[in-house]
Amino acid sequence: MSNLHRVLITGASSGIGAALAHELASRGAHLWLCARRGERLEALASELERRWPGAGRPRARVQALDVRDLAALRAFIEFADADSGGLDAIVANAGVGRAEHAARLEWAAIEEVLAVNVLGAFATLHTGLRCFLARGRGTLCGISSLASLGGYPTSGAYSASKAALAAFLETLRMDLAGSGIRVVDVQPGFVVSEMTQGPDAHPVARRRRMVASAEAARRIADALERGPAVCTFPWQESLPLRALRRGPRWLWRLVLGWAARWIKG
Repeated sequence: MSNLHRVLITGASSGIGAALAHELASRGAHLWLCARRGERLEALASELERRWPGAGRPRARVQALDVRDLAALRAFIEFADADSGGLDAIVANAGVGRAEHAARLEWAAIEEVLAVNVLGAFATLHTGLRCFLARGRGTLCGISSLASLGGYPTSGAYSASKAALAAFLETLRMDLAGSGIRVVDVQPGFVVSEMTQGPDAHPVARRRRMVASAEAARRIADALERGPAVCTFPWQESLPLRALRRGPRWLWRLVLGWAARWIKG
């Protein structure tokens, strides 16, 4: 029996967010979903209701918003918590990124990545924390990345933003020990999504097999139910990268630099 009855997901209109909505709905959860693209959210909510009727209440409530609008984001989370009678889990999933050499990277792109991946994610988790503290339970989850382990060539802003999120989650976990609130850091490798398949996708994503979004969603839903500190996948990426991370930093730079040159061909 799943312990996830009421879950909020940001960035739910596509990719991991939409797949996770399907996975959680299949396990009986009612959902509060937000993303920038309202039409996609409405279509997703209709599809979820067709496949898994909500038995007296909507399977999903949706709100179009940009997580960079921190006031709107916080208001939606507070509404969802009250509307649900108390959320069980909040997933800070909204994220953006692009592959660009530092010499060509525009400041506007850096600003967008930090606004969404750091401020938007932090605001999601902080607002959720305030809701959970009042009743001493709940699961806070952030979708960081294996890129949080260190600098990736052509992904400076993205790697830094995910490292910030991973560090924030780790601090929350230590601070909230014994409070009844669980904190989960999900660190996926490359997952099939618009971000990894679009024109701004990282070159590595074009040269290797990626994790299907449905498989990623299953792993994340399992992690939400069990509450591990960190959930990483796939092992083919996570094991070598974590081994590199434990070594000297010059080795990380050497291997990742070589990989970048290989990718360029």
